[in-house]
Amino acid sequence: MLKKITLGILAFFFIWLVFIWTKYHFLYPSYSQEEINNIFKKENLKAPVYDSIHLRGYTIRYLTNRGNENVSPNPATGRKKPYLFLMHDSGKNSGYFLDYFKNKNINKIFHVIAVDRIGFGGTYLPKRESNGNEILPMEKEEFGEKADYVSPIIPKEILKQERQHIEEVRIVANGCSGLLGAEAFNWMDLSIVKSFMFFPETEPRFIGSVLFSKLISSPLVSFLFPRAFVSKQKDLLLLDDMKGKGKERLIDNAKYSEDKNFEREENLYSGHYGGKKLKSLFFMMSDENKKEKVEKMIGTGQFSVQVIDKVDIYTQPQFVLDKILENEIYTLDINQIKK
Repeated sequence: MLKKITLGILAFFFIWLVFIWTKYHFLYPSYSQEEINNIFKKENLKAPVYDSIHLRGYTIRYLTNRGNENVSPNPATGRKKPYLFLMHDSGKNSGYFLDYFKNKNINKIFHVIAVDRIGFGGTYLPKRESNGNEILPMEKEEFGEKADYVSPIIPKEILKQERQHIEEVRIVANGCSGLLGAEAFNWMDLSIVKSFMFFPETEPRFIGSVLFSKLISSPLVSFLFPRAFVSKQKDLLLLDDMKGKGKERLIDNAKYSEDKNFEREENLYSGHYGGKKLKSLFFMMSDENKKEKVEKMIGTGQFSVQVIDKVDIYTQPQFVLDKILENEIYTLDINQIKK
């Protein structure tokens, strides 16, 4: 009997291991530039290109449609296109957003950027070895070795590299990385940034899930699993603080940032709307129960919490675009993104 139980456990583990390798390695879409070029050539579309930026010892890779003629400044006005910054869920990568680069409406409106977050796609964990250029030893200790510092500054630094200055920015984040959209907002030029968190995971994980992530991330067993799966567990651990003890700080910082921005532009907002209607963070939830939990977490009606249809945002870029444009009513006319 014991032998049968042991064999059953081993068989289950083997089947589960095959499933993990199939999903996170053999079926895990990680496109080369050549593959992307071929995909877009078949559809007679301009292909996005990979670029990268170095942050505190990490090399962050991202896709951009910078070469699209629609992204160039309008010769009549000199204004550039607004930016759409896409942040994927744990276990995915920028390649999941290819449909956004194919969508003609989105490419007509936005300069699109999709990032490989730390550990996924072409952005690797662990970080590269230090090149010895840290300003101070404490800088290496405090920042260079901490992915939880680098993750929220990625949008700000990539947008700087992409020459964003005063153009509007719309951040889209999803799932477990949803609250990163709020964290990134706190690092941005706030009068022009809005963050849309689609189906964000806002509740702390149960202890069994946390222990599982720690086990898979351990060098003792991580060699058994594909890189994307191990990176997913490390990423979930990285984001746990944001959903746990760090959540109150995150929301309070966002409220403070939005309030200070409103105070700075109060004459514009008050004169235009007759009161504060500025909203910068948008929680897109799948049902009323989750909406109520988020509203309780926020504590005020300062941010927008909405119930929307549960869709796969990676394959439904038009749905995401529609939601962004619907919420432009919370933006000054001069800053609104037009169709």
